[in-house]
Amino acid sequence: MSFVALAQFFARDVPGLAAGPDGADLVQLLRCPLTHGRHLERRYLLRWRYATSTESTGRFLTAAPEVPLLPWEHELPEPCVLHPEQVDTYPWAEDDTLPAALIARIDAWEDAQTAEGGRDAPSYQGALSIPPGWRVGGFPSWASTGPMDITCACAAPMRLLLTAEGYEMDADSHSWMPLEDRDPSLQGMASIQGGQSVTQPTRLRFGRDRDLHVFTCLTDPGHPPRWVLS
Repeated sequence: MSFVALAQFFARDVPGLAAGPDGADLVQLLRCPLTHGRHLERRYLLRWRYATSTESTGRFLTAAPEVPLLPWEHELPEPCVLHPEQVDTYPWAEDDTLPAALIARIDAWEDAQTAEGGRDAPSYQGALSIPPGWRVGGFPSWASTGPMDITCACAAPMRLLLTAEGYEMDADSHSWMPLEDRDPSLQGMASIQGGQSVTQPTRLRFGRDRDLHVFTCLTDPGHPPRWVLS
C-alpha cells in the first residue's frame, strides 16, 4: 500500500523552515491510508529531498497515482495550494512553559475578558499565542495532553518542524481569521464566512480533531522524527 501525500514545503517558500539532513530544502509529509493495531493508530512518513533534483522534468509522473480506496472522506486530502504567512507566536501558557508570574497574569486577563465578553471572549491560547491550522516552526499547542518534553533517541532536544491540523479556524481563533473570511460584527464560529472550504480546506483530520506535531532532532535532522498528537 502506497503512502498518501499530505503536504510538501520548499525552504524557498517558507521562511524559517528548518534545514534537512545534508542541506535538503524540500520536506514532504505522507500518511499510510490504513490504520494499525488495536488502537487504530496512524503511521506517518517524513521525507527530505532536494528541490533541484525533484523539479527535474525527467522525474515528473506521466499519470497521477491511483487513488486508494479509503473508508472515510476525510482520509483523502483536498488538493490545494499553500500561501505561507509569517506571524509572531508565543508559547503555550501552562506548567513551566512560561514563568509562573506571567501565567498568573495571563489567567487574570482571561478571567476579566470572560467576565466582560462571555464565552466568545478572546483567550491567550486561542486568540494571541498560537494560530490554528497548518504551520511551520513556532510553538506546539498542548490542548489535549498538556506540555510535553520532546527528546530524540540520541537524548538531544527536538524542535517543532511543522504542525498539521484539520481546521484553519475555530470558535476560539477569531483574531487569526482572514478579514475576507469573517463577519467583523460577529464573534466565534458565527463570524466565519464560506463554510467547510474555508474552515477545513484540506478536508483532513488528525486523531479526534487534534494537532499533529512533527519534531526533528536539533543535533541531526536525519534522526527519526517524533510524532505527537495534542
